Amino acid sequence: FANPQTMAGLSFSSLVSSATSLSRSVSALAASTDAHLRQLDDEQTDAVDRIVQPPQRATFNSAAQRAEMHNRLTKQALAANAAGDIAEAASLFARASGLDPRPTTILSHVNMRLKLGEYEL
Repeated sequence: FANPQTMAGLSFSSLVSSATSLSRSVSALAASTDAHLRQLDDEQTDAVDRIVQPPQRATFNSAAQRAEMHNRLTKQALAANAAGDIAEAASLFARASGLDPRPTTILSHVNMRLKLGEYEL
């Protein structure tokens, strides 16, 4: 992300345009990745999972379990954000995206980091 001085010089419409472009790029990447993973058989998919997934994903036995925990963490993150606990919300969104890297969850995590004044990844 740009530093705060650079961001301050941008118009609101430029920021919205950049955020929209980023969202589309993340969605396109997710769709492309999903398409490639669908072409793999179960053994290949398991091998990919072992390589690219964070360790916390390995503790769940199925995609359904990861999705369920993702949803729980996301609800907790939304509640933390609503209560003004942005640091907790950022942490919960990060954990949720580690379980199931949905574009909306990743963007929510980035948004919380921006709220905390963290403009660089």
